[in-house]
Amino acid sequence: MKKTGLWVAAVLATGGLLVACSPALNWRTTQFKDAPLQVLLPCDPQTASRPVALGLGQVQMSVLGCEVQGATYAVSSFAVTEPSRAAEALMYWQQAVLAQLKPEGGATTSTATKLNARGDGLWVPKGALNLPQSQRMTFEGISAKGQKVVAHGLWFARLEGPGARVYHAVIYGSKARPAEAEMFFSGLQLQ
Repeated sequence: MKKTGLWVAAVLATGGLLVACSPALNWRTTQFKDAPLQVLLPCDPQTASRPVALGLGQVQMSVLGCEVQGATYAVSSFAVTEPSRAAEALMYWQQAVLAQLKPEGGATTSTATKLNARGDGLWVPKGALNLPQSQRMTFEGISAKGQKVVAHGLWFARLEGPGARVYHAVIYGSKARPAEAEMFFSGLQLQ
């Protein structure tokens, strides 16, 4: 979990992985280099890939994303050799992401607060596995740097060869961005 947390924190803080681009939203379609997914992003994306230790063992995680107008847009994925473990991978990934943000003002939980925004809940794109862990979620909390973060995230999986590939798409910012989340998430197309 520690190495996973560091990787998630790096994506959250952009830790040098993602380079800021122009301040205007300039939506463009790009192909995820390491996975059969087409992505719509509001700025010129950067990519990174590295091994990450998860509860499932070590995986090669790839990230595509950018930063614009104070928000980070990112899509991550990794392969799971056993399709039966895709649901477990999604659940673990959701928990790891939520654990990176602490609740505001002395809440009793130790993870981000789910906001139950419009559109949250089961989210299964065309071509994805119909799993209860395929979720769209809006959540908020305090980052390790003490800054308020509001995020729109989704997780889903699909069969890929003899295994499966799991995905996480997210927007991190200082405020909710429902219109941008709709555009970003609707632009994710499995190929």
